[in-house]
Amino acid sequence: MKSRGVSGFGVIFYLLLFVVIGYIGYQIARVYFTYGSMSKMVESVAEEVSTQTDFDVIKQIMEKAEDMKIEISPESIFVDRSLTDSIRVYVAYSDSSSIFDFFYFTRHFVIDKAIPIKVRL
Repeated sequence: MKSRGVSGFGVIFYLLLFVVIGYIGYQIARVYFTYGSMSKMVESVAEEVSTQTDFDVIKQIMEKAEDMKIEISPESIFVDRSLTDSIRVYVAYSDSSSIFDFFYFTRHFVIDKAIPIKVRL
């Protein structure tokens, strides 16, 4: 006897399975997408850091991180001006996502950018 395909119940099952897998994949990938955005943001702030104080840089990073819904403490941001002709900005934070309020996916990220100082005339 030949099989004529998937039954109506089978189609619904496969659709639900793909939706659940997609949701789990999105929740895990969102953490990494946020890290990429955060890394670019820290780099853009570091490029303009030569005209700002350390406090202003920390404040600016915290404000932008708050817009991205990431909690960062001021103690986890470090601005190092001791390097010759460059500035180093170090940011450490943790980000997590919950999958069905049952499983929590948490990662600790470190962003360490050393940007050459650009002199503006």
